[in-house]
Amino acid sequence: MNLDQIQHSLAEIANSGDPTFAQFAAQIQSIIEHAKTGKMSNEEVAEIMQDAQRQLHILEDMSNLALKEKLNTAINGILAIAKVL
Repeated sequence: MNLDQIQHSLAEIANSGDPTFAQFAAQIQSIIEHAKTGKMSNEEVAEIMQDAQRQLHILEDMSNLALKEKLNTAINGILAIAKVL
């Protein structure tokens, strides 16, 4: 999954109508933008994404499993990109 695909996926989640997942996706999108402009290092992004994964596990009780899985895929993609760069 490349960064464009991740951002597209995050935009879909942000526009899903589910306020919890929309806010989560918007926060991740903001982190991506900070990283792209050099305001955050790859290490910082990876650390934040690992924290986001832990938070996502807390949301396991949420009913929208499809959005949770899509968000998890985006987070894993960002982690992979951050570790490569």
